[in-house]
Amino acid sequence: MDQVLHIEDYHPGAALNKLIASARSETVVVLSAHALPANERWLASLLDGLADPGALAVYGAQVFPLNSPFVDKRDLDIFAHPRSRRETADSVLWNANAAFPRREWERQPFEETVMRVEDHYWTKCLLPSQGRFVRYTPNALVYHYGHDVREDRIVPLPVRPGDIEVIQRAIDALEHPNEAWPAVMSAGIALERLSHVPAARRAVPAMGRQLREHPDFDVRWQMARALGRIGTPAAVPFLVDGLRDASFYPRDEAAWSLARIGAVAVPGVMHAIPRLHTSIVPFAALALAMSGVHRAEHRALALLDQSLDNGQPCVVRDAVYFLGVVASVEGAATRIGRVTDLMTSNDDDLARAAAWCWGRLAEVVGSEVVLDATVPTTVASDHPDETVRAEAGIALGRLARASRSRPILAEVANLLNADPSGRVRHGAMQSLRLAADADWEHAVVAAAAHGPDDDFGVAFEQHLALRHGDLDAPTRAGS
Repeated sequence: MDQVLHIEDYHPGAALNKLIASARSETVVVLSAHALPANERWLASLLDGLADPGALAVYGAQVFPLNSPFVDKRDLDIFAHPRSRRETADSVLWNANAAFPRREWERQPFEETVMRVEDHYWTKCLLPSQGRFVRYTPNALVYHYGHDVREDRIVPLPVRPGDIEVIQRAIDALEHPNEAWPAVMSAGIALERLSHVPAARRAVPAMGRQLREHPDFDVRWQMARALGRIGTPAAVPFLVDGLRDASFYPRDEAAWSLARIGAVAVPGVMHAIPRLHTSIVPFAALALAMSGVHRAEHRALALLDQSLDNGQPCVVRDAVYFLGVVASVEGAATRIGRVTDLMTSNDDDLARAAAWCWGRLAEVVGSEVVLDATVPTTVASDHPDETVRAEAGIALGRLARASRSRPILAEVANLLNADPSGRVRHGAMQSLRLAADADWEHAVVAAAAHGPDDDFGVAFEQHLALRHGDLDAPTRAGS
């Protein structure tokens, strides 16, 4: 029987536990209210991932809106990757699109005191069992329309006696040599929330030690976040060390936190660059490019050029991602020719990142110069990997909107009828919808011409596009 439960005081783990306790099925499926399944095969694809008795849980792919204010595309693509994987440690299970046996939840309910990554902690408690793993399956795809900003939201904590007392308790937890994971994470979140309080600066040494030494990547990630929001110069050396973290997540967050601190962090990053491994250089470049300091931006572009010449696909890919992030920095868009060449790489991950970056750079210069779109057009039509085709089609859409080019818009519309992949069609229809949002009548007509589609995301985007016209899908194709 269907039930609707109302949650008054929202804590992720507590809400999940309450909802699961009210259900009766032997399998639990969790889907965010912001997430739209791609098609009717979504649930079957998700549950197929639990067929192996060693599977603790399974989670599916998530695709975010292409105009989302999320700027960390490198991070998002981990959750939209086209290849399945098994995670036996440091799982990044995201329960916005996940399933697991009820018996596993009965063994270990979700932690109720921590306000984020309760799904990660759940796997930390259960994965040490011999032979267990979390499966990521890309076929169980959803379009996630939530989280309208990069994960910078500050979650509220329960009412406490006062900020100073909360800060001191957080420091005590961080300084305790064997404090449990929930207490350490809660301390980091509390300090992030109270980063505007001057007393929070007293916590910097304790947070810095956790960033350098804690064995758990989520804790190190949280410490990097909080240090960046406190923003004192004392945080900079710890965050520079965080650039060397073995895990992508704290390393990436350290770079963003240094960027958030801005000019104060620039000397520390500059001083560290000669001692950084080549694989870390793109992260340092991101920190400098986002600092708002002109000389740092210039140095960042030189570092990205150096990384583009590196030859190691993982280093080049990071450089391409971060070049796309900083596309609006003066001089960044002049690298578009180099990125064009990388779209034909034999490394699909690199080709995918290059297609996205090309679109970001094309947005910057597309209204000023005529760009040759032959390569992205060919990649969008012919590449064997659907996610690469999708990114190339989206890149063409960015160029079409920037240049108001009807021929480029027509290339985007052609993907709707020519490509069997829902991801590709969704990207193309979303591009038309954004053009319609910009009052481009030709985009509305192109969206209207597309017939019924079995991808729910395509149909949803078409519905949004047609709000700008008098036509109703899909009968006015010839109008």
